Formats: sequence, structure tokens, C-alpha cells
Amino acid sequence: MELAVGERVSHDTFGLGTVVSVAGAGDKAEATINFGQYGEKRLLLRYAPVEKL
Repeated sequence: MELAVGERVSHDTFGLGTVVSVAGAGDKAEATINFGQYGEKRLLLRYAPVEKL
């Protein structure tokens, strides 16, 4: 999955969030996502249950 800064996503545990930054590529791609009340989380995209909205 590829994400860009500013995109909205949904996570099974944290709910709706906004992508703050993206780093790496392929299996090492990770994104920092702001989930509001849960704060910012840095997630490895190949494992994270994240869905683009």
C-alpha cells in the first residue's frame, strides 16, 4: 500500500487518522499517522491493518 501525506485512513483499533509523514519503500515502508485522541502512531505498513479512505 502506498500512502501520501494528508490522506485519510482507517485503522481497526485507532479509528480514523490522517497521514503526517511517510518513509521507506516496499516492505520497509512506514507511515506516521495522527489518530486524534490516540495521538501520532508510527506504523509499518506491511503489518498495519490500515485502509485508505
